[in-house]
Amino acid sequence: MKRIMFIGAAGAAAVAGSVALAAPAIASNGPAQYVTHTNGHADTTSLLTGYPLPGQDATQPSAGGPVWAFDNNTVKFTVTPESGPGNYRVSVDVVGSFHGFADPTTGAALTSDGSDKGTIAYDVSATQAPDPAGLPSQEAGGIGGPTLRDMISQLFDGNETVVGGGDVYTFSYQNGNYVQVGAPSPATTGDVRGH
Repeated sequence: MKRIMFIGAAGAAAVAGSVALAAPAIASNGPAQYVTHTNGHADTTSLLTGYPLPGQDATQPSAGGPVWAFDNNTVKFTVTPESGPGNYRVSVDVVGSFHGFADPTTGAALTSDGSDKGTIAYDVSATQAPDPAGLPSQEAGGIGGPTLRDMISQLFDGNETVVGGGDVYTFSYQNGNYVQVGAPSPATTGDVRGH
C-alpha cells in the first residue's frame, strides 16, 4: 500500500476576491470530476520496526519512503465547493493494478501482482477554479513522479494550498491482502499490513 506521504503541491494562499469568483463557477454545476492515468506510479511504505534485515532489502529508496511496488492506475478527482476549512473538497478515487517486487512490511524480495483501489480527500483553498487543462491525461511514472498532492496542484495550476484532509484514507491491494488505513490526525499514518 501507499504510505501516503504526499509531498509538494503547496501553492499560493487563497485570495478572498478570487475565491469568491471561483467557487460559484463550479457550484452552479455541482461537483466536477477530472481524470488522469498513472503508469509506473511508485508505492511507498514504512517497514515494520527492525526491518529490513541485513542484506534483505529489496525496496528502492525515495523521498516518500521505501518503494515496494509500481501502479498502473486511473485517478479520479471529484471537486466540490465547500465553506470551510477550504473552498474546495477534493476527493480522490484510485483504481487499477500493481506489480510488487518487495514485501511492504519487511522489505524482503517478494513478487506480488493484482488489483488496487483507494480513496483519500483533501480540503483545498484555491484562488481559481479547477483547470482541466492543467491536469495531463497521462502522468509521468517512476520514482520522483507526481504524487496525488502534485496532481491536485496541476489541477489548480499551482494556485492552491491544501489546508486539511489527507489523514483519512483507505487503500487495498489484491482485494484486501494488503491494506493501509490512515486515521485522523494526530494518529500516525497507516503502514501496509497483511499478505
